[in-house]
Amino acid sequence: MTAALRRLPHYNTLSQAQRRGITCVWCGLVLTAASAVDLGPQPLRILDYTTSWFPRTCRQHANGPEGEAS
Repeated sequence: MTAALRRLPHYNTLSQAQRRGITCVWCGLVLTAASAVDLGPQPLRILDYTTSWFPRTCRQHANGPEGEAS
């Protein structure tokens, strides 16, 4: 399942687990394959290099930090 968010937390404010998709980018809940919602690849600019990171969220926050999943 994928979901598109208008705005994600800034990469530098996230924990290593949130950056790696182990925990929800919004609440920090530990995710499993069954509970995770893939937010898709997100571009990340580091100096003169652009790479991607792959954030995930819990089902409760699939529509953003204040939205409930439908």
